[in-house]
Amino acid sequence: MSEAPPDKPERNSPLPATPTPHSLASLLKTIWLFTADDFKTFVLPETVFGICAALSGPLLTPNPTPHLVDVLARIPVVILWNWLNLLVFNLSNQRYPSSVAEDQINRPWRPLPAGRISIIQTRHLLLLAIPVVFGLTVYLGAWEETALLYIFNWVYNDIGGGDDGYILRNVLLALAFSQYHKGSLRVGSRAGFDILPRTWGWIAITSALIGTTMHIQDIKDQEGDRAKGRRTVPLVLGDGLARWSVAVPVVVWSVACPLFWGVGMLGYLLPVGVGGAIAGRILLLRERRADKRTWKMWTAWTAFIWMMPLVRDYSVLVREVIKITVLVAWSGLVKRIVLGRIEVDGFCSMFIPSWRWRRKPSIHWFGQHHRL
Repeated sequence: MSEAPPDKPERNSPLPATPTPHSLASLLKTIWLFTADDFKTFVLPETVFGICAALSGPLLTPNPTPHLVDVLARIPVVILWNWLNLLVFNLSNQRYPSSVAEDQINRPWRPLPAGRISIIQTRHLLLLAIPVVFGLTVYLGAWEETALLYIFNWVYNDIGGGDDGYILRNVLLALAFSQYHKGSLRVGSRAGFDILPRTWGWIAITSALIGTTMHIQDIKDQEGDRAKGRRTVPLVLGDGLARWSVAVPVVVWSVACPLFWGVGMLGYLLPVGVGGAIAGRILLLRERRADKRTWKMWTAWTAFIWMMPLVRDYSVLVREVIKITVLVAWSGLVKRIVLGRIEVDGFCSMFIPSWRWRRKPSIHWFGQHHRL
């Protein structure tokens, strides 16, 4: 999770402060704070997954010739789809008294421990958000994934699947991420229901990566998880074994994912380099501040892994960049000619040395004098 916003309040007493009436601006800020510390560590990497998958063209989508500008224009839509689904999950996850007790230790700037909103108000907000978000995801083009995410949210938050055991918790997270991956891809590429076999394989691999390494976040949150009564990997197996259970899979996936795509040696550079740094830090640097930074490195590492399809075949990206460069250069040349900023005789004298010394009739073109 990201660090507290600059204006975070002081840590509260064991019970949240009585919330005050919200203005519209205050309400919007409260809604944002439910998701603020997950935006850079979750929403942006998932957006990278969807956009890179869309740009990979026939590798992961039915579109053989994706256009760079069209795909990049979908970035805000992919961000919105991920953020909306994250909002529903976080409202459900943060509204319980045990979650408030945990957040008072780990994240006191969140709306409930900070006293910006009450538990009852959060439940009302959740009841409103569920149909609104579902309707918006129908419009955005990936409502089936949202429907499945609602089921996973219910199992994880409402019937305690996220607290009773680390195996079930990691499985639920892997299943949820499979839907975030697929939804991001569909929204980014407008793929509809036409998912390629290779795409299913890539989603399965990346979801397994999440399920076997995401408990790295639990290492930095042990104090709050202990207060909530969670049975996370470091609390059940111990801190030392938990660190090894992250370091080894990170190294394995750093090699396995580039291998899946058959990239060259340069394609291994970032995943293996960052993955090795994560493994070293998680084993050697055991202070909470270091664990927070290692967690952020893990989120960046996942984004590098999500880019592997582009590393495998960057021809689409190169072709589109060349096309845009040529169009920009040509439009600039045409603009300068239309505005009369290129002297005709100066241009022609480059090819006909005696041009300047020929006596030619002249005209006034857009307010400038030119010899013909």
